[in-house]
Amino acid sequence: MARENVVVIMTDDQTAASLAGMGNVNNLLAGEGTKFDQAIDSFPLCCPSRATSLTGQYAHNHGVLHNNPPFGGFIQLDSTNTLPVWLQQAGYRTMHVGRYLNGYEAKYGIPPGYTDWVGLPHSGAFNYVAWKAFDHGVVRNYPDAQHPGEYLTDFETRRGVELIDQASPGEQPFYLSLWYTAPHRGAPRDPDDPRRPGTPSPAPRHRDAYAGIRMPRHPNFNEKSMYDKPQVVADRPRLSPEFAAGVEENWRQENESLLAVDEGVAQIVEALRRNGELENTLIVFMSDNGFMHGEHRALAEKVLPYEESIRIPLVMRGPNVPRGRVDARLVANQDVTSTILDATDVVPGRIQDGRSLLELLADPGAEWGRDILIENGNGANGVPTYRGIRTYRFLYVEHRTTGEYELYDLVKDPYELQSLDGHEQYAKVQRDLRSRLRELVSCVGVDCLARPHLTLMVRSAGRPVSGCFSRDLRVQVRGSKRARLVHADVLIGRRRVERLLNFPTARRQRSGPVTLTGVVSRRKIHKRGRFRLRVLAETEDGRKLTLDRVLRRC
Repeated sequence: MARENVVVIMTDDQTAASLAGMGNVNNLLAGEGTKFDQAIDSFPLCCPSRATSLTGQYAHNHGVLHNNPPFGGFIQLDSTNTLPVWLQQAGYRTMHVGRYLNGYEAKYGIPPGYTDWVGLPHSGAFNYVAWKAFDHGVVRNYPDAQHPGEYLTDFETRRGVELIDQASPGEQPFYLSLWYTAPHRGAPRDPDDPRRPGTPSPAPRHRDAYAGIRMPRHPNFNEKSMYDKPQVVADRPRLSPEFAAGVEENWRQENESLLAVDEGVAQIVEALRRNGELENTLIVFMSDNGFMHGEHRALAEKVLPYEESIRIPLVMRGPNVPRGRVDARLVANQDVTSTILDATDVVPGRIQDGRSLLELLADPGAEWGRDILIENGNGANGVPTYRGIRTYRFLYVEHRTTGEYELYDLVKDPYELQSLDGHEQYAKVQRDLRSRLRELVSCVGVDCLARPHLTLMVRSAGRPVSGCFSRDLRVQVRGSKRARLVHADVLIGRRRVERLLNFPTARRQRSGPVTLTGVVSRRKIHKRGRFRLRVLAETEDGRKLTLDRVLRRC
């Protein structure tokens, strides 16, 4: 069977929420594939995040810690050891269209690993009606005479479709990275642009498509009380009516600019279908980072560790990707690179900090038990250095410059209105998160994926089950972190047959014997032959993991 093709479609500064307005992405990709509802960007800034997509590593490992030198930008990445290089060495035709890393210019030449290159020099990438492209080694001004009045997003789509048409005949598999500029702010200024913030320029056919539609204003919009926030946020004044209106107009224009991207997605899918490649192509749709629209008084920015900034849209369609599924499990942007390597069966030249999402999709009930590091390198975009950790339930952040801390219970406080730093009720959770963060800030490879130290013991008739069993099962979770478990559900198939409780934790006691055990009656086990017994465990600090044993009834 032919090796899989890969198409990665990346937008710039798109929020996870804005995906709802993209009908083609939802119908053609999510409807025929899987949407990840809780995808996290580990460094919410353009260049570090894009470098993660090219390497599969956290920023502290690939070394791009900023958009600009000396700590970041294109020149900071070792471009000889990236995903396109590995794919090209494995026999792939590798193609790129659109935006690239901050600071990239034609003077640097075509980056290693690309067979076809239509990259936008950074200095010419942010004007939607007049731009430059370094097209196979030649700098060209656009729109050209053959396409007068062409819009930037339409150009990026057209060149992507042309490359698919060229690459499809023959046996060589291909990889296309189509990195749109939209919805990033850019020229020209339109008549309805606010004074601040800057906005994108939607395609003329989509201008005012969102006129009259109000931006959702959640409780953290232009937040009234910021006493619990660190200095970098708390010192900001509340948005004036003029700036609040400007934020809303920017939101409208961003959504309008995404409509051309949405049309482009349909054209890419049609090109793959027309060439007979659609069913053998892994398509990934994602953004480099999220974006904030007035939340916590942020006028229009990313970098900050809050949900609107770190949550990204992530959709996949292709071989071994379930159709029509919304997956709510916690995943990260570095997992996308590992997924591509898995799908193409290509060996990376770097140690991977992520894990293939195909493993997760193959097992809908599995949980990896990891947490995700949030970084802000050496301080970027006026936000001082911080490190944070995100689990299912908590966000914990340490601000390195001021010595301030933040802790949010995302189940009780999804809009991050009240930091719980220093609250006695959460002291143990904060200690655990602080300890884990110390390990993550310099983690490499498998250490970034570490799960709580827990093991599953299954006994029957007083003895460990090694062959088959004929009596009730006693299930016990052991390990150094067992005292940190809130509960553990015993599952057979999708059916819960028992819940193991950590009684001191469940009752918020500070000490006492830890009992995490339960009995599963043989009568509850309807399976014949071999079956999987699974324990789904949840820790106090918000991690979830599964422990499995394959058993057989006598």
